[in-house]
Amino acid sequence: MHETSSRLLEESPEKIARHLMQKAHNQDGLPEMAIGVVFLALAGLNWLPTAVKPGSVAHFVAICAQALLIPILVLRLPWAIKAVRRKFLIEKAGYVESKPAHRKYLAIFIVIAVVVAVAGVFAAYRGSFPPASWVLGATGIGGGVLLAIAGRMPRFVVGGILMAATGILVAISGVSLGVGFAMIYGLTGLLALLSGCIVLLLFLREPAEGGE
Repeated sequence: MHETSSRLLEESPEKIARHLMQKAHNQDGLPEMAIGVVFLALAGLNWLPTAVKPGSVAHFVAICAQALLIPILVLRLPWAIKAVRRKFLIEKAGYVESKPAHRKYLAIFIVIAVVVAVAGVFAAYRGSFPPASWVLGATGIGGGVLLAIAGRMPRFVVGGILMAATGILVAISGVSLGVGFAMIYGLTGLLALLSGCIVLLLFLREPAEGGE
């Protein structure tokens, strides 16, 4: 406790404020559950095209669903988190200001997403450059790093390590891109959702005066 207090005293007020906002933002597990929902949706939408005949109408619909539904889901989840907190957790947690998106992390995410998408197109249609294993490995490692950096809490770091490890294992397994993406996002999303549920249950069991 003394070491923690000493460390906080050495940090700038802006850094302390960011740390407290981060802690308050993640105290109820809802952002973690939201990440889990997004990743599970990604897993399903990446698996769906592999379950239908390539070139068919169903395959086209599956690809369009993947391109349209995920951005909508990502954009609406912050609103959903606010609504749940306002309706069910306001007495327990008080008002919690949503953590603003960090432009640097958002830029990194966009760059990685574009690189992975371009690489995926080459791997799917040319079959040789870059190999699908590279795309899957980069997805797992890059996503894991971003998850750990964005969350900045031990459980997010553990989730990031598991996502990176899953990406490496899937990459060397030789599965297709669709199946590999489904495995990476599915396992990571399930773990994030379970972790968020546990954090929420523990948060709800805390006495009112212990809430932050």
